[in-house]
Parts: sequence; structure tokens; C-alpha cells
Amino acid sequence: MNKVFENYSKYYNLLYQDKNYPEETTYILNLIKKFAPDAAKILELGCGTGKHAKLLEQNGFDILGVDMSETMLEEAQKMGVNCQLGDVRFFRCKKKFDVILSLFHVVSYQITDEDISNIFKTAASHLEKNGIFIFDLWYKSAVLAQIPEKRVKEMENDEIEVIRHCSPNHIIEKSIVEVFYDIKIFDKLNKKTEKINEKHSMRYFSEDEIKNYAAQNDINIIHFEEWLTGKKPDKTTWGVCFVGIKNA
Repeated sequence: MNKVFENYSKYYNLLYQDKNYPEETTYILNLIKKFAPDAAKILELGCGTGKHAKLLEQNGFDILGVDMSETMLEEAQKMGVNCQLGDVRFFRCKKKFDVILSLFHVVSYQITDEDISNIFKTAASHLEKNGIFIFDLWYKSAVLAQIPEKRVKEMENDEIEVIRHCSPNHIIEKSIVEVFYDIKIFDKLNKKTEKINEKHSMRYFSEDEIKNYAAQNDINIIHFEEWLTGKKPDKTTWGVCFVGIKNA
């Protein structure tokens, strides 16, 4: 996954400039207030360019971000985010945290049983007793009800224009959607065009599957809801947020 994002990170902030990080951070803060009101230390698995981490830091949290992409971490470090290179499946440090976050479907990038088990092991290894793990993922009921379709996204700023074509391949027997990206980047300054082709494999889960993976790694799922809205998930809910608590 890291090689994919080495190129992708150059254009990540532009492609997701319409992503409402302040709103999402407020949502996360409310979950922390509800389920871990005394929390002070956060580990973010898959911190990307560090925008969530920076906002959480501004709200008084001591936060460490981890990501596989050096170029994404370079962007995070420019903002002063405390972060380090690491694979969310195998990352280990000697610190314990009150909250572990894994946002923007990082869990869905764990496409094998071993991968998903390992990210829960990482969380369990770094959580204080009664610490919480907050993560979001692709929800099985919605993916099966809404057939993945081709999409096009166009974004630009003063320097570059990006056109991204997205073509999915749904492997139902493995609960995986292979997302093929054809990205064209036009540099307005030197009038050159760059093309990038990528594949992002995403796995979707039911609540029972996630509860089982979590329980096998000493984490008890105590809550799940539609991402941002707090509504009960249904067949229209593509993104679902889970909260797990570290067992004794």
C-alpha cells in the first residue's frame, strides 16, 4: 500500500480539499468525550498528511501519527505534527495511549484476515486499560446493496489540475472492491501532463465480522454508527464508525 500512496500523496490534499476536516474532528472529539472523557494521549494509525492530527493537537491532545508514506509524513511534519514512518499492522512503540484512531477507511485497506487481525493487535498493544479504538470502514450491507460504479473527480488549484477516473472491480466472494484509478495531472506552470495508474483494494465488513476480529484481539466493540451523522447504519450507509474498548 505504501508504494501506491507515494505518488498519490502529491495530489492528496488537492483531491480532498472539499473534505471537511474540522467537522470530522469535532465528530471524533464528541466520540472521545462520550467514551473516554479523560483521554489525553492519541495514536493515529494511518495519519496521512496529518490534518486530523493537527486539529486534535490544537484541542489539547498529545498525538502521535503513523503512516507508511514518507511523502505524506513530510506534509504532516510541515505542520509540526509528531509522526513517524510505520506499517499500521506491525507498528510497535513503548508508549500506551488513551485513544487510537484509524480514519478514512484505513481498516478497509486491510484486505486479508491476517491484515485485519494485525491492525487490531497493534491497537490492543498500545491501548491503556479501558482505552478506546475509533475507526471507520466500508459497510458490507451498503456495498452489496449499492453496486460500485465508475466515477470521475476533477479538482484544481493555481498550480495543478487533476482528473481522476475511478473504475471498480467487485470480488464478492472475498468482500473486496478493487478500485482502479487513472489519474491525469496537468502542471499549469510548466504545461506538462503526468499520468498515474493505481489500484486500491478495499475490503468491506459486517458488524459481526468486526466484532469477532476485535474480540480475538482483546477489544470489545461497544458502539457503531453511521460516520458523521450518528444514525443507525443501514443499506444506504457506506461508511460506518466503530468504537472498541480495550479489555482488562
